[in-house]
Amino acid sequence: MSIELLVLRLVHVCGGIFWAGGGIYAALFITPALAKAGPAAGPILAEMQRRKLFTVLPLVAVATMLSGIRLMWIVSGGFSAHYFHTRMGHTYAAAGLASIVAFLVALAIARPAGLKAAGLAAQLPGMSEEDAARTRAQLGKLQRRAGLASASAIWLLAFAAVGMSVARYL
Repeated sequence: MSIELLVLRLVHVCGGIFWAGGGIYAALFITPALAKAGPAAGPILAEMQRRKLFTVLPLVAVATMLSGIRLMWIVSGGFSAHYFHTRMGHTYAAAGLASIVAFLVALAIARPAGLKAAGLAAQLPGMSEEDAARTRAQLGKLQRRAGLASASAIWLLAFAAVGMSVARYL
């Protein structure tokens, strides 16, 4: 096995573990705990931001996807149609597509809704009761949108992880 393949597999597998594992952990444990904490979650989210989690995670996702695309290029002989007609090639392609869609859903829907919700929540103190009620209603819609998009992305990532882990044995 060449050095390039070893490095690509290392980046892809470790990046995938961090990306999918971190996302699943956050969806099942961190996000519900933060939601239950209410305003007390603010300092925790601020610390996560200070530690650059919301920058590192997308960068790891991009590195994981790019290394996967390069691996697929090498293994498939330049994206040979013959390779993708095998069960292994078909499964790797479906899993890879699922991870790309998960990334796009998280980046284009969940992240903007979450950021907008955080901005609105920060404005709540000091608002009149009437404005606060309208803001809370808008905040609820944004939180539901972010939650649904995040859940969709996590399910897609879980599918991708399962597909990647079993494809070579099909």
